Amino acid sequence: MERYQVIKETVPKKILNFLVFFFLIFPTYTFATDTNAELFVSKLSKDAKVILSNKSSDIQARQKQLDDLSLNNVDLDAVANYTLGEYRQKLSDSEKSTFKGLFKDYFVKNVSSKLHDFADQDLKVIGSKKLNETNILVNTKIFSKKDGQEIIVDWRIYFSNNKYLVRDLVVEGLSLARTQREEFASILYSKGFPELVKILENFIKSN
Repeated sequence: MERYQVIKETVPKKILNFLVFFFLIFPTYTFATDTNAELFVSKLSKDAKVILSNKSSDIQARQKQLDDLSLNNVDLDAVANYTLGEYRQKLSDSEKSTFKGLFKDYFVKNVSSKLHDFADQDLKVIGSKKLNETNILVNTKIFSKKDGQEIIVDWRIYFSNNKYLVRDLVVEGLSLARTQREEFASILYSKGFPELVKILENFIKSN
């Protein structure tokens, strides 16, 4: 009680009011959620499952639908630039254009092939955090019906021009974009850009 009286007497009332107001609203701002981003992730997951479970369509048709789903909902230009890292500064405009084209095909084939494993899994959105005006982190859990496994997946979402796009998935704390960047870096700095192009072309042809 004596300590409270000392504070009350030494700190002006206006400052006390400001501090109370600040600490009441600051957590709300810091941990603001984005319901629309959560709905975007949930819908994306449901759309993928609808495609995968549609047995009336042949494999090629479903693959094309999955490819389009990825192309329309992933910020591929941003992801491509990120995976090149600092090495991007060494490339000519022509080489950058070549890489972006290859990366788009590589990404779509890579992701689409992995989506087939998603057929027996359910995704649940558990929250989100608005990092700033354009970047949101959506937290989800994926449950496997086959083995009961539970995986935590965070979606890094970019919002611009009234559109949400996926920029990264963080699976159990591991960033897929960062992992891809490190894999490309090991090739670029040891064997050069032509070798990376060759590896991407071979992957695209064989999948």
